[in-house]
Amino acid sequence: MFEFPTKFVLKFLARSAALAAVATIPFAAPVLAESPFHTGVWQLNTPGGPRGLVVSDWLVFEDGLPKRWLYRRAGTNDENQFDFFSRTIGDSGYTPVGIRVYRTGENAMKYTLAPKGEDPVEVSAVRLSIPNFENSCLSVEKKGKRFFGNWVGTSGSKLKKLNVGKNKITIDGEAREISIEEVRVGRMGITEGGKPIAFLTDAGGDYAVLQWFKPGVTVEQMRNKEREILDFTSEEIVRNPGGDCDRQIASRLKAMK
Repeated sequence: MFEFPTKFVLKFLARSAALAAVATIPFAAPVLAESPFHTGVWQLNTPGGPRGLVVSDWLVFEDGLPKRWLYRRAGTNDENQFDFFSRTIGDSGYTPVGIRVYRTGENAMKYTLAPKGEDPVEVSAVRLSIPNFENSCLSVEKKGKRFFGNWVGTSGSKLKKLNVGKNKITIDGEAREISIEEVRVGRMGITEGGKPIAFLTDAGGDYAVLQWFKPGVTVEQMRNKEREILDFTSEEIVRNPGGDCDRQIASRLKAMK
């Protein structure tokens, strides 16, 4: 575990010009199958000027790829305020940087980063995308079928090609007989020989994350909707080669003023 000083927080906001994001409510029950309020493309109004903010249903994007998982803190799920623990992809535990989203209007919010032991950094944000649009590009709702088919590797993966079928996954030409089931909205559990081996989680946009379990994960743990698995052997980011979300996001970000 490592500390993020205030200068990291400012750097974090500055780097979001390409693709950054707050994230949303991982695995919380959907409301009318709509994306959460903060899913979408936003403009952060920072002291250094406008910065892009891209929000999938539960991941922070950075430099164009999913980067930081967010897990809602208990007791902060009221209508306007949402507080989150965060975890960087590939880390084995929470990152000591809290995130708060506070709705200030129909298409406006405050976004706060709070590194442990440091003063919070808060900026305002205005929406550049359509709010709460069902089946929107960054939403994970009603997209179970999109898990099946071809994926390609990214700079955040070791694999180059992945094909997912209902009874088989093929990684770089090597096929494995598996079983796959939806364990949560936007998340598939994969077992091999009756033993859980991985999650395939919708990261929003054109992306998914293949999360390889460490030995000993049980079927009950894989299906548990109350307790998060935070420690994986690896987490590999893959992209839908036919996806159009990157283009749509780039178009929205061009609208920044």
